[in-house]
Order: sequence, then C-alpha cells, then structure tokens
Amino acid sequence: MNRTKIHLSADELAFIQNGQLLLTKNAIIDKAMEMMGDMIPVIRQEMEAYGSHLPEEFTGSSPKISKGEKYEGLPWVMLDFPKIFRKDHVFAIRTMFWWGHYFSITLHLSGEYKTKLLDVLKKNKRGLSDKGFMVCINEDEWRHELSASNYAAMDQLDEQLIDSHLSVNDFCKLSVRIPLQMWNESAGKAETMYRAIFTALLP
Repeated sequence: MNRTKIHLSADELAFIQNGQLLLTKNAIIDKAMEMMGDMIPVIRQEMEAYGSHLPEEFTGSSPKISKGEKYEGLPWVMLDFPKIFRKDHVFAIRTMFWWGHYFSITLHLSGEYKTKLLDVLKKNKRGLSDKGFMVCINEDEWRHELSASNYAAMDQLDEQLIDSHLSVNDFCKLSVRIPLQMWNESAGKAETMYRAIFTALLP
C-alpha cells in the first residue's frame, strides 16, 4: 500500500476538524433547492403570458429538481422546467446553480423542436443577445459549463455567425449566467431571463 496517498495536507487536516464548513455548505445547498422551487411559479407565470402557442407536452410538463456533488468536482443544483426530454428530441429550460461558478439558465432545443422553432429563434435572437445570452459553439450537447470553448457571447458575434451556430448541430443551446455575488437579487434577474426566453419563442 502507498500510504502517502492517504496522508492529509495541512489544509485538509484543518478542513476535517471544522464541521461548521460542511454544515454551512449543506445549508447553502438547501437554500439553492428552495430557490429552484420558488422559480417554478415564476416560470409558470411567464409561460402563461407568453407561451400559449407552445406544445402542451412542454407547457404541461412537471418540474424536476435534482442535485449532485461532482460536476467538474463541485456541487450543483438543477431545475428542469418546463421540459421535454425524448431520444433526439429536447425542448427544455434548465436552471443550474454550480458551486464556485454561477447560476445559469439555458434554453435547449433539439430534433423536431429545433426544426419547428429555429426560424423564430433566429428572428428574435436580438432580444436574447441584449440580455447577455451566449450561444453554444460546441458539438457536445451535454456540457453545461459556460466556458470559452463551449459558448460565445451573442453580442460579440455578427448575426450570420449566430445563425450559423444555431443551425450547425442537431441541437442548439442559448445560455445566460447570473453571478453568485448576485444571489440575493437572482430571483428577479432569473424572472427577466425567463421572460426573454419565452418572448424569443413568440412567432
């Protein structure tokens, strides 16, 4: 056995002796879960105002809140609502809290839903750009991080390039981040972003 692998550094020794750190972390995760629950009626309100033309399978879907410990090694909490996840056909709005990084809100379209909504999205994309949204530029549909290798800011791209990124893959994703420093204002900020998404889907 290589015993050096199980030795703890000074920082690790200090960490395991401070139970309050994990208690605080657990309390924050509980609050993030509660926050996601509070977003559900907000999204429903925006959907009722701007989403009556959208498929009932989408608008009538049930919310799902999930959490985990190790997305890129860090805890996360996620709300999928409204949502349709079928093989090769996705229409979802995903709200994510990622420890150490940010909140993100993502519109995810693939398959028949992308086909139906792509032209509308292209027509209305400027409203999302004005709110700070980014467009996915990666071929991996299931990467969530808003890194430079995965997303590009729409307001830094010309319209033709945005349309190209929206069209090139079988899916398209548009995401916006809310800094963790804005936790106390994040509910109002999120409401604005949900409204931007639903209005961007208006025919």
